[in-house]
Amino acid sequence: MATLTGLLSAWPLIRQIRERADGTGLEAMSEKTRAMRARIDDAQVARSVCPYCGVGCGQLIYHKAGKLVSIEGDPESPISQGNLCPKGAASYQLLTHDRRELKMKYRAPRA
Repeated sequence: MATLTGLLSAWPLIRQIRERADGTGLEAMSEKTRAMRARIDDAQVARSVCPYCGVGCGQLIYHKAGKLVSIEGDPESPISQGNLCPKGAASYQLLTHDRRELKMKYRAPRA
């Protein structure tokens, strides 16, 4: 069983007090926080254009192993400069929603 001193020294607040830090650096992080990585760290990036209004806002499409991971605004786009409207920001859900129609619906002629 770990000692009380060992448990307290692992606590970020004690490290901040001991190192006289302001609590915004590495001393404020736990081991779990240091081990965290962004989900787009090892993803491939493809550039695209938003499918909505026709303005042509740039998007960055992140994908891993053929699966969509994230869609963000492209900061190099001269039109949107990294910003997306609410509809453009929701384009990830447009592609990944579980109730998305995947087959064409049939409509009889003149129906």
